[in-house]
Amino acid sequence: MKIIPYLLVGNHPKTAKLKERIIQIIKILKENGGKIEAEDLEKKLNISRSEAPSLFYKPLASMKKWDLVQSHRKVEIDETGKKKFRTTYELTQGLFYHYIEKTLIELAKKELEMV
Repeated sequence: MKIIPYLLVGNHPKTAKLKERIIQIIKILKENGGKIEAEDLEKKLNISRSEAPSLFYKPLASMKKWDLVQSHRKVEIDETGKKKFRTTYELTQGLFYHYIEKTLIELAKKELEMV
C-alpha cells in the first residue's frame, strides 16, 4: 500500500513513520470489521493517547480529512455522575472514494479547461 498514505500525508521523508501508522490503523480497522473503539486502537498500536497524543491523533487527523475514517463520540455518565466520552473510529471507504472523485477529478477538469 503506497498510494493512500502518499495521498494522506505527502511524500516528505519525515512522514515515513506516519505512513506506517496509517497502514497499521487501516489494517486494524479492517480486522475488526471496520470499527474500533479508541481504547482498543490505542492498545493495538501500543501508543498512549495521554503520553504521546501526536503519535495517536496525527494519522487519524489526516485520515479524517480525506474521509477515510470517521469518529463517533458517545457521552456516558458513570456512577459518580461524571461524563465520560467513548470514541469509536469507523473506516469509511465509500466516503473516501467519493472525496477523491469530487476533489481530484473536479480539480483536474477545471485545470484542463483553463488551459
